[in-house]
Amino acid sequence: MAKSTTIQKMITPKGELQWVNISGEGKQNMSGRWQYVVSIAYDKDDEEYLALREQVAKFFEENRPRKVKKPKSTGFYPEMAKTGETDEDGEPIRVETGRIILSLKTGTTWPDGTPTVVKTYNSKGNEVQLGALKVGNGSIGQVSGAYDIYTTRTPDGKTIVDAGVTFYLNSVKISKLIEYTDEAGFDADEDDGGWTGEENWTGDEATAAKPRL
Repeated sequence: MAKSTTIQKMITPKGELQWVNISGEGKQNMSGRWQYVVSIAYDKDDEEYLALREQVAKFFEENRPRKVKKPKSTGFYPEMAKTGETDEDGEPIRVETGRIILSLKTGTTWPDGTPTVVKTYNSKGNEVQLGALKVGNGSIGQVSGAYDIYTTRTPDGKTIVDAGVTFYLNSVKISKLIEYTDEAGFDADEDDGGWTGEENWTGDEATAAKPRL
């Protein structure tokens, strides 16, 4: 099969947005590249998700490298959740939740160094500016993007080792927003005289708390 030369544009089915990182410096991947990332969670029996997955599988079959029979990855992964327990090495034990995650990403800059802008739209389809607002897990939305075949080659670049499908991020439509916050969620103490950080606390040399620079 010949390798695809045409990126397939798409708009994902509506799903639960997770780990949305589409501004600032982005997120660094395992290769050290900075990227913007959006993940979407779907129920396994969601009809629109199943239709997209079938479409992607057909695309890979029609455009895969000749010697690659099965994709190494297709952009879809089982959602995993911590159980609250750890293994013998102290690592968290995770189990499948029964949902599927689709991950889309794009570099934070274009090849010429120009910053990438991931546009955002509201439920009416109108472009909006998020500013300092961050999209939290549990928000509902869709992603406009594309997908294509990727290949992994030997160090000399002559032989294809494996191939799969990768999804690219372009813009995000937010139908229901749950704002992400860094606040810890502590309640105020009921007793008076607690520390506020706005005044001297203890000792003659103590000073008001200041933010780190």
